[in-house]
Amino acid sequence: MRYFIKLSYNGYIYNGWQKQPNKLTIEEEIEKNISIILKKKINIIGASRTDSGVHAKLMFAHFDYNNIINKKKFLYKINILISSYITIYDLLKVKNNIHARFDVKYRIYKYIISYYKNPFYNNLYWLFNYKKKLNINLMNKAVNIIINRKNFLLFSKKDKKKKKNYKCNIYYAYWIYKKKYIYFFIKSNRFLRKMVRFIISICIEIGLEKITIYDLIYKIKNNNIKININVPTYGLYLNKIKYKKNIYL
Repeated sequence: MRYFIKLSYNGYIYNGWQKQPNKLTIEEEIEKNISIILKKKINIIGASRTDSGVHAKLMFAHFDYNNIINKKKFLYKINILISSYITIYDLLKVKNNIHARFDVKYRIYKYIISYYKNPFYNNLYWLFNYKKKLNINLMNKAVNIIINRKNFLLFSKKDKKKKKNYKCNIYYAYWIYKKKYIYFFIKSNRFLRKMVRFIISICIEIGLEKITIYDLIYKIKNNNIKININVPTYGLYLNKIKYKKNIYL
């Protein structure tokens, strides 16, 4: 039988989702504790592979187990054992051919920036301490230019493998200022490695008026995008995941 877990996590102390030798990762933390509860080695597959420091307000992962699991007992035990940085909200039975990563209809990422220091939200947003304030209108113009394309090779970390698929269908992306915070939202069927932060970095350069909209158009036309601003990972959230219909039992 195939099970989905529904969870969220604060990724600040972790080296990303995916298991790595001698590094603390979310995937390993969850697998270890589910294996203890079910008394069997469990491997999980996540809906996305978030980078080091990135958070998730909503994440799913699947694993296979031959027996029926008592959901209430499972959720109680797993949330006692697991790190306080991770919460597992639900356990759901799905069809055996459903894949947590490949059957996603779309994902939404969110990024948070603030000009104001708040100790209670430390490492949950980017404290923006540039002298110049961001021009949100210019940033929205920039992101509209960027997403009006299909191939996002220019806006991702190049993969060592050749013939990689760099096509994405972005449904929307926009910046908004609300209650002392600047939010960026982007919705797509898939995202490439570091793609969201690359796009944010270019928008920040535009917002600080380090480069113009015309510079951006020229750079895209000539396949010459250079990222000059290092956007912190801890302002980024996997905000929502939507699956196709009729996946649950």
